[in-house]
Amino acid sequence: MNTASKSNSFRQAVDRTVFGPMIRRLLKLFRGKANHGKFWTQKTNVKQFYNRKDYFFPICQRQKVIHFGCTDYPVFKPHSNLHIQLSTITKELHGFDIDLNGIEELKKYVNQPFFSSYDELKNKHYDICLVPETIEHVDNIREFLENLRHVSADLFIITGPNCFCQENIKRNSFKDGVFNEIVHPDHNCWFSPYTLKNAIEKYSHLTVRQVYLLENDTMVCCEAVKKNDNSAF
Repeated sequence: MNTASKSNSFRQAVDRTVFGPMIRRLLKLFRGKANHGKFWTQKTNVKQFYNRKDYFFPICQRQKVIHFGCTDYPVFKPHSNLHIQLSTITKELHGFDIDLNGIEELKKYVNQPFFSSYDELKNKHYDICLVPETIEHVDNIREFLENLRHVSADLFIITGPNCFCQENIKRNSFKDGVFNEIVHPDHNCWFSPYTLKNAIEKYSHLTVRQVYLLENDTMVCCEAVKKNDNSAF
């Protein structure tokens, strides 16, 4: 059997598997990559931390922080709640969440201010505005990012789930007309290093100065400051 015949036989065998359609699409994508050119190719420099705490805790230590999405809606676990953990290492910690019942529960563990309206943040300034694992839950991403203008802070840290990490690619599958996706049921979208950075800079008053991959690359994290303010933190 010549090389061309072997190649055709292999292609036909692959096509008969459940992964055939997916593999064909990927091959088509890779073959067309050369034709995409610079317009379609987005390159983002990233740094990595295996655990989010390895990044969050040192940068928030002894700082005045406002933490968005502090209640961990809809699953609250005191032993793993980030807000409770941050309260032990920050100089001052405020929480912001629209989950009023969750705030009442969190008050049992953290005796510091909580807010649910931007009007309550007037005349308040923070070293850091931390927005972890929140943007994927909101109804309107543009409106959410635009509203960050009402927060006075030196540094903004915003995270979102990374659609392209190896863990997510491996655990999601398509079979017999059903796509099996392992995802939080309240999530509305996925991100990538480029798309999170792009959304922040397109819809907010911020410019991203560094992108990170956290939690074994499952989380994209953007470190941002006000536009025209790239001073070192």
